[in-house]
Amino acid sequence: MAKMCKPEEVEAQFIEDMIETMYALDGAGLAATQVDADMQLCVALEPDKNKVHVLLNPLIIARSEKISVDLEGCLSLPQLQGEVPRYEKIVVRAQTPEGESVEHTAKGLFARILQHEIDHLNGILYIDRIDLETLVWLRRKPGTEQIVKEPARLVSVQQEFRRIYHTNKELLFFDSPAKA
Repeated sequence: MAKMCKPEEVEAQFIEDMIETMYALDGAGLAATQVDADMQLCVALEPDKNKVHVLLNPLIIARSEKISVDLEGCLSLPQLQGEVPRYEKIVVRAQTPEGESVEHTAKGLFARILQHEIDHLNGILYIDRIDLETLVWLRRKPGTEQIVKEPARLVSVQQEFRRIYHTNKELLFFDSPAKA
């Protein structure tokens, strides 16, 4: 679990870098732990409003009984996708970078995005919640722009990401988020 953070400990440039990285990778959210920063901070796009929320120390304080299952992917595990059950509606309490306490009631896709990012902050990847029977690689068909889905087995996923993350470590980091 990532460490709680104080607003004054988080540099504005780090938050800007996280948002820029999220957009550059065509993501809908990004947790500080994904860029090797040990802090409870995430950015999340609210799709209906096209608004990015910056949340420090987010905590789910309420959730619906209703659960929906939908496809998810992750910037940490590119080209992989599967069906994940998530609460349909949640309420999240957090702080803004300015130190203000906020609560967000989120439904549908925004609720899914927030749960995904908060899971990252708690050391959980979506693959820990996935229905393994639905796990697929998204591969480009050779010589075309067409994307095809290939069934994935957990062992092949482990091998692929060990190869990526143990040989391309420079892809995992950017400047420290804490003030010197």
